[in-house]
This record gives sequence, C-alpha cells and structure tokens, in this order.
Amino acid sequence: MARYEVGSIIEYETFGGGLRVVRVEVVEADIKNGLPGFDGTVIEGPDRGMSVWGYDDQIVRVRP
Repeated sequence: MARYEVGSIIEYETFGGGLRVVRVEVVEADIKNGLPGFDGTVIEGPDRGMSVWGYDDQIVRVRP
C-alpha cells in the first residue's frame, strides 16, 4: 500500500464492504487496538462531510 499523510485523499473499504473517499486529517500509530490508522472527512458520495476513522489495512488506494 502506498504511503499517505495528513491532507492525502484516500479510498478505504468500510467494515460493511462499501468504499469511501476521505481527506486525511490525522495519522495515528495507534488509532485503536494498537493498530495504525487515520481520521478524516468523507469528501464524495452520500456520506460527504461525515467524520470517519479507519485502519491502514482498510485503505485500497491513495489518490495522486
């Protein structure tokens, strides 16, 4: 998986199997349960504006 940082636009797979496009606001070494992840805001689709978090292993793409 490509590296990402604060300000990156990522696509990640939700626990339910959907995809969300998010602008990363925080990168954490321990977002939850000792695993690395991110906090951010959804920027596309029906969930636009929603605050979300996820694990690094949920990221499927970092947009250029």
